Amino acid sequence: MDAGSWRVGVLFSETGVTAAIERTQRAATLLAIQQINAAGGVRGKPIEPICYDPGSVPQQYRELAVRLCDEDHVRMIFGCHMSSTRKAALPIIEARGALLFYPTLYEGFEYSRNCIYTGASPNQNSVQLVDYLTNNYGRRVFLVGSNYVYPYESNRIIADLFLQAGGEVLDELYVPLELTPLHIEKIIQRVKASKPDVIYSTIVGAGIIPCFNALVQSGLDMSKTPVASLSTSEADLVQMAPEVIRGHITAAPFFSTLGSAQAQAFVRACREACGPDTPVTAPAEAAYFQVFLYAAALERAGSDRYSELLPALYEVEFEAPQGNVKIERLNNHTHLWPRVAKVNARGEYEIVHEPTARVQPDPFMLEHRLGSSEPVPQPVRM
Repeated sequence: MDAGSWRVGVLFSETGVTAAIERTQRAATLLAIQQINAAGGVRGKPIEPICYDPGSVPQQYRELAVRLCDEDHVRMIFGCHMSSTRKAALPIIEARGALLFYPTLYEGFEYSRNCIYTGASPNQNSVQLVDYLTNNYGRRVFLVGSNYVYPYESNRIIADLFLQAGGEVLDELYVPLELTPLHIEKIIQRVKASKPDVIYSTIVGAGIIPCFNALVQSGLDMSKTPVASLSTSEADLVQMAPEVIRGHITAAPFFSTLGSAQAQAFVRACREACGPDTPVTAPAEAAYFQVFLYAAALERAGSDRYSELLPALYEVEFEAPQGNVKIERLNNHTHLWPRVAKVNARGEYEIVHEPTARVQPDPFMLEHRLGSSEPVPQPVRM
């Protein structure tokens, strides 16, 4: 390792089924590193990114995690998107005593001392989303998802929340990541047969766009029967016409339409770095702020050794684009600001619910208040 730099791994896909969203995470990670280095680095040393493209294939994340740890001698890795990719890489990272910063919403019910989870856990998006849907559209839900771990687990949580609200799960369907017209036709037929109030989709990656297009072309009116999805973001919206996506609903801690000074400065910086049409997503925002949390902890600890950095990480906070964030020492997840948004006529996310306080992570869903979108207040350090 070059003693003159802090070397980190960057493991986001530029190709494959989840490339559109992962490219935004990679760009935001590199933007944060550039900004930190421009300000003098950490303790006078720059952060040096070592980047690889895993191609959206879980086994490639595992093999590249080995390469980063064993050949490039990195102790910190920023990366992974799908839960299957995190689960492929994490055993390698644990065995090497390294640390993974994982900036994607996920299904929860996991803890690793070697992973920092900066994306939303279910009590920071699913609870708020179901509150909004059941209060505004109805309690009869159709579940559809891609065939891997996150959709199964997320759909289970959403189903439980609908049932708690007195609702009903009408049908549940899983399709391959590589969607074909036959798979999409099957989804349409099952939706028409069940006549839900809400469709909850955990289809991820490249299949999102053809699925949304086909549903609307089949006659679905999202003003009456919305497609709600936590796995759909601005990176997908820009690939669809406004009349297709209008009425779609999601929940996340950050949207590019958030009006705060920090949020808009982040959006401008992303677009200055990557182009004026660059989609700026919640997973990208998490990828961005986690680098600053790492740098603040590194400044405090003076070492990137896992055993020294981790205690320091629990002591720092950062004024992220979404609001002030910190890592919870009890579970390595992040205190976040859950919002609900609905796509308007311009094809943009319009925020319809703002939190009054940040929400403490509860990845095992031990405590949550369904029936109210207001979080249990948590103290915020000013």
